[in-house]
Order: sequence, then C-alpha cells, then structure tokens
Amino acid sequence: MSPENRIEITIGGQVFRLRCPEGEEERLRAAAQMVEAKIVELTKSTTMVDSLRVALMAGFHFAYELLSRDEKNFERSTEYKRIQKRLRSLVEEIDSNLSEP
Repeated sequence: MSPENRIEITIGGQVFRLRCPEGEEERLRAAAQMVEAKIVELTKSTTMVDSLRVALMAGFHFAYELLSRDEKNFERSTEYKRIQKRLRSLVEEIDSNLSEP
C-alpha cells in the first residue's frame, strides 16, 4: 500500500482519510455509505442522540448481520451437510443400541 493511495470518506459528519489498497476505493466508499445510512436510520428510529452510541449500535448491527450471514453460509456448506449426516447416523446407532435388551 503506497502512501499516495488514500481516500477520504465521511461518516456521521466526521471526515476520515484512509490508506486504501489499490482497486478497493469504491468498496471502501460503499462501506462508508452503508454505515452512514445505518446511522441515519438509527438516529431517525430511536431517541439516541449521542453520536458515539449511535455509531456503536451501527457497528453492532453490522457485526450481528455478518455473523448471521456466516452461519447461514455454513448451513449450506458440504461440511455442514456431512456433519448432519454423521450426527443422524450416530443418533440412529445410539437409538438402536438403547432399544436392545
């Protein structure tokens, strides 16, 4: 990352100058716009006025969304399906052994 490759974004009225990997400028700007939109949404829908609290809640929202998305992706993965199949097999084996005298 060269020092010349910097972008400027504004979130919550604050200007940030960031070093930016080559080719990632638009993605970083889009991320900043998402955060700004979430801050505006939270400000309109709650009584929070402290900008730090609003920013923290926006961060919490995005972290929760990311974790939820990762969980959903895992549930669609072949590894998850393999684990589920193995668990069903183990449950069947346990059930059959428990029912025998």
